Amino acid sequence: MVIPIGDLNPTRRRPHINWLFLAINVGVFVWQHLALDACEQVAFVYRFAVVPQEVVGFAPLPEAAVDQLLGPCPPPGVEKIVALSVVTSMFLHADLFHLLGNMIFLAVFGDNVEDRLGKLRYALFYLAGGVIAAGSYVVLQPDSIVPLIGASGAVAAILGAYLILSPGARVLTYVPFPLYLLALLIPGIRIRVWFVIFAIVKMPAWLLLGGWLAYQFLAVRSPDAGNIAYEAHIAGFVAGIVLLLVLDRHRLRHGQPTFHPVRRPRRGGPRRAP
Repeated sequence: MVIPIGDLNPTRRRPHINWLFLAINVGVFVWQHLALDACEQVAFVYRFAVVPQEVVGFAPLPEAAVDQLLGPCPPPGVEKIVALSVVTSMFLHADLFHLLGNMIFLAVFGDNVEDRLGKLRYALFYLAGGVIAAGSYVVLQPDSIVPLIGASGAVAAILGAYLILSPGARVLTYVPFPLYLLALLIPGIRIRVWFVIFAIVKMPAWLLLGGWLAYQFLAVRSPDAGNIAYEAHIAGFVAGIVLLLVLDRHRLRHGQPTFHPVRRPRRGGPRRAP
């Protein structure tokens, strides 16, 4: 497993919104697992998670289906707001590894995207990416009653935006043995620190993020995909790219500089050699 641990891509401003999203995700997870008992946790997740069948019907599941989901646990004491769950679901996580996986990627890549977009635009971008990812999963799995939770869709949108904004930025990654040996063969990749069983490798962002996306496409077709919504990851990544390009197109129409570097045609036609 290749895990980013940092990037060599300095920012100009403090990423307050990114820190806020990190704090909310961690805070909700800690409160959910320390303040609630087992049955309260089950009811809490159902109340704030996206359930595709609910979104399609725009109404909570019938009582029999809720009982099937909750098992011996009683249902939540208040009625679920289905429309709100599309947003709240992206701040819930199933376990510590689920949380850490999303927060590591968010911490490494989110600050640069916020630095380019600005605080308010970044907050809306993050939420829009998560909503589009969840909505895409609902379209693909309209009959499912399995709750969908996690910041993966929103984080994937951040990864897509980062790929467009800083494809050549260098990212430090944890790479286990023997995978890190590929660094000796592939140009542009260098081993920074070597610990035999793993290494810290410096690689371009486009390679890491392109590999991440390729893995999602391979995993979504695997019979061992389990309960991971790879479809939402792919949709979020594509949404991040599209949203950023739409923002840049809007800025170009209004004579403003784009967020990512754009090659501009030379003026005066082609130059001729003397």
